[in-house]
Amino acid sequence: MATLILFGSFIILMLLSVPIAFALGISSVLTLFITEKMPLQFIAQGMFTTVDSYALMAVPLFVFAGLIMEHGGLSRRLIDVAKSFVGHYTGGLAGVAILACTVFAALSGSGPATVAAIGGIMIPAMVKEKYDAGFSSGVVASAGTLGIIIPPSIPLIIYGITTNTSIGDLFIAGVVPGLFIAALLWSLSYFISKKKGFIGSGKKATWKERLNYINEAKWTLLMPIVVLGGIYGGVFTPTEAAGIAVAYSAFLGIFIYKEIKWSDSVNLFKQTTLISGIILIIIATASTYGRILTIERIPVLIADYLTSLPVGSWVILCAIVLLLVFIGMFMETLAGIILLAPILLPVVTELGMHPVHFGIVMILAAEIGFLTPPVGDNLNVASAISGLTLEQVAKSTLPFTIALILLLFVFMFAEPFIMFLPNLIGGTGG
Repeated sequence: MATLILFGSFIILMLLSVPIAFALGISSVLTLFITEKMPLQFIAQGMFTTVDSYALMAVPLFVFAGLIMEHGGLSRRLIDVAKSFVGHYTGGLAGVAILACTVFAALSGSGPATVAAIGGIMIPAMVKEKYDAGFSSGVVASAGTLGIIIPPSIPLIIYGITTNTSIGDLFIAGVVPGLFIAALLWSLSYFISKKKGFIGSGKKATWKERLNYINEAKWTLLMPIVVLGGIYGGVFTPTEAAGIAVAYSAFLGIFIYKEIKWSDSVNLFKQTTLISGIILIIIATASTYGRILTIERIPVLIADYLTSLPVGSWVILCAIVLLLVFIGMFMETLAGIILLAPILLPVVTELGMHPVHFGIVMILAAEIGFLTPPVGDNLNVASAISGLTLEQVAKSTLPFTIALILLLFVFMFAEPFIMFLPNLIGGTGG
């Protein structure tokens, strides 16, 4: 009865276009109100307990750091460095966008933030250089997905908190897959550019020019080393690293590059509060919904059912991949992680999959969700920048989306590849 009310009310609310945070909360309240299995105070207590987390403090801090980098000139300097190295190749500006997104991803921890910071500069620049507007938007939207797999990553933090998995190990595990995805997107953009006749942006930069750009951006390029090196070296925790990222980026934006004025602080705090508030409300209501699922033993029942099926384990894993892609089309990333990770993790661990490995698979599936309507956060950001419709941007990202889906299946069965770096550095058991 409780399960029927919980799922039924949630589906109805989603069909009525109720925001997912409220749909999760309302369906949870409705279930407890009708079934009277426990007092409604359970919801308030559960939501407070969830957000009252030291590890979760990293989320608004990384959001704040990303906004400072976007407004403080850090992203523009990254683009200048990337352009000096790859801008002259066929489809050079596409390569610049992907390379810049790769580096910015290691600074912001967010996919939409990466698209906004890099796309705001690169999409108009590509269109000016006679690149197709759809292709330009598709490249940036696709490369922006790197923001949630290359550490630090907000979704990886949420997965770690939800499943009690080491966030440090997850960060380490995201490095190699993230760079591999960047190389895949770059290769694909090169072949598309060659087919469409998108030439490089100009003459090849000299090493003197490259060194000048590197010198201009040296403090920005040092930031991933400071933040990630501190985490992996055991100097500070991911949450402390987020605070370091805020302080470091603010120092650069205010005192070194001098592109952020004290008067900008009100707007930056306002944007941080709005974005973080949305994220934390989703986390709070989704965790409450997840607790009710746990009380009803839904994760255990699903795990028992799937592992008892008379099929090979690879069939079950493929079904899970398809489920993650499908859910990612309709559900916000963080809510999907909080709801699905506790349900699916017992299944995959029973089949011999490491929690860190599955975390990377879930995040790649979330990347695909950024590129698929109707939610498609990256599509919405790229659409707003380019002026194209969401459908036009989605069509342009299709080749990249297909490539990522195929890669998701590969990653699901490539545990040695995913776990190599964590085993080497962190000693994580497989």
